[in-house]
Amino acid sequence: MNMKRHFLPVAAIMLALTLSTFTSCRKKPIDNTPAPEGLYLGIVGFNSELYTMPLGLLNQSTKHTFENFVDGLAMQNGTILYHAVNTGLNSLAAAKIPENLINVSVVTFTDGIDQGSYVLSENYNSGTEYLNAVNNRIKNELVGGTNISAYSIGVRGSDVTDVTAFQNNLNKLSSDPEHNVFEVANMSQASEKFAEIAQQLYNQSTYYNVTLKLPAQEPNTKIRFTFDNVNVAENSQIYVEGTYIRNNGKGQLTNIVYQGLESISGSTVTATTEGIFDVFSFRNLTDLDGVQMTTDYVKQWNWIASADQWQFNSEFTPAGNSETIDEYKSAMIMLVLDCSSSLGNDFTLVKTAANSFIETLSGNYNGK
Repeated sequence: MNMKRHFLPVAAIMLALTLSTFTSCRKKPIDNTPAPEGLYLGIVGFNSELYTMPLGLLNQSTKHTFENFVDGLAMQNGTILYHAVNTGLNSLAAAKIPENLINVSVVTFTDGIDQGSYVLSENYNSGTEYLNAVNNRIKNELVGGTNISAYSIGVRGSDVTDVTAFQNNLNKLSSDPEHNVFEVANMSQASEKFAEIAQQLYNQSTYYNVTLKLPAQEPNTKIRFTFDNVNVAENSQIYVEGTYIRNNGKGQLTNIVYQGLESISGSTVTATTEGIFDVFSFRNLTDLDGVQMTTDYVKQWNWIASADQWQFNSEFTPAGNSETIDEYKSAMIMLVLDCSSSLGNDFTLVKTAANSFIETLSGNYNGK
């Protein structure tokens, strides 16, 4: 019986193998879509182990998930402080970033000194090396192009005898030892610091937009908006003043002067158009102490060069012509909590302070 053998050329075999390998190793397309905007919170509890809640959106609908996680934390021996903060930084570094991210923060609470973190990493031979590495990350790493703001709160436990080491921990686990380190005497004071930081993080992630609407003006008209309820424009100590022009069909205020006020809108603001009206928006318009500006008494004036005086616009009134709007930006916050047994009865107060921190943030974000 004759049998014919068929041989594929070597080149064909190699091509088939190459195509097969390429197909099996081909990577999935990278998803570069941004994360939804909002406030993101992650939690790391620590003693001799880590207890982690991944970064997730925090709002009025989800806050109970975070609070339940905190309530479920339990004490045991051990204080792997550096490893916990480093884990929080890893979570931030690996996270998908919202487009309008403006604030990245780590808030750490501890009552003791690190014990054994370096054993959990092959990269460090001592706790000092690990702490320095974490400090370097805090100072130099960016998350979505944003610097990390790190805060540390410390209540020195009765078992801490090396005060210098305790304070060094707090300093190096912060991004600004002069302003972001809070060593306090007890948990009552610690709770106050949690609340202050929560409010500060909210303020850093929110803009107060003051909008002012008026009919389109003649080009090169000098305009003043006064906020201190004066009857004569020259008597005002709190005002926004600029020169009105038209540019590409839109109204603009140029050469803006902020008297008694601050705004991040800068010296030129372009209006949006509503029929014959121009709507000017001033972002983060506050007084010099950072207090949001109210529009209850705002008045609008035009400079009349021929009369050398300001003319009050009686048709501009606060009702319908001015508005204050909160604009929320995205933030990513890691909360790192000591769960070591040295806290004793204070551990309940730690949980209460952490949940108040969560409540303040979720409440201020108004469900967004």
